Amino acid sequence: MAKSNEWGRFEPADQSERYNIIGSSQGVGGSGKTHFWLTAPDPIAVFLFDPAGLKGLTGRAEFRDKDIRVINYYEKVNLGSMREKEDRAKASLEALHDFREDWTIALKKARTVVWDKEDHIWEMMRYATHEDYSAEPKTFYELNMEYRGMFADAEACGVNFGVIRGMREKWGKTGVSRATGRPTYGGLGELIPRGQKEVEELVQINLDHYWNEEQRTFIVKILDKCRLGNAVELLGQELANLDFLTLAMLLYPDADPSVWE
Repeated sequence: MAKSNEWGRFEPADQSERYNIIGSSQGVGGSGKTHFWLTAPDPIAVFLFDPAGLKGLTGRAEFRDKDIRVINYYEKVNLGSMREKEDRAKASLEALHDFREDWTIALKKARTVVWDKEDHIWEMMRYATHEDYSAEPKTFYELNMEYRGMFADAEACGVNFGVIRGMREKWGKTGVSRATGRPTYGGLGELIPRGQKEVEELVQINLDHYWNEEQRTFIVKILDKCRLGNAVELLGQELANLDFLTLAMLLYPDADPSVWE
């Protein structure tokens, strides 16, 4: 007699490994974020919203022979140059339509996909959906769902996915007015990443990039999210002149380097 399946639709967990990294890179301008992701395996598909994002990089000897494909989205949706919300909404809606098609192609063709910058994509999606960037956060449920879905798509397709994030000064309570007794608000002197609020949760690893003047080198710090490798050892590490392969071997120490070719 056939044995009943007491586990129903549950199946044994797949223990095979898929070699890819989904990460966020935050830091001020010129801190090496884009350079790091261009050291990832090619073909590399770049969704370029920052007109200076690749400036001075693709012509370097280390990248000259890499297969790097780019769509200059800043030509489609330069929101900063548009004064009227209606114009920003129209341009964003048109760009978002193209973006969804390009995203599907990138997942099929690329080994590494890069958003430069993630916060610009979030702005485009918000304007395309609501026509007003000041809309209340509670109205963004469906938009957040689509955003999460793209990170899930990248993992399901096994691509490396790097989202580059700009920084802004954190805003909050700074004290109490002597004149009115009411709280005062302003910049708190702390930089935090711009963009969608769930990114740090959606990725596998969060990286902070900065220039160390004393050492005269670029530093990458592994922040408070590292789902791969030995997190106990890796969290908080600061690595000089880090490239993608070095990080990959830290996160997948038992893998053969050839899997990243």
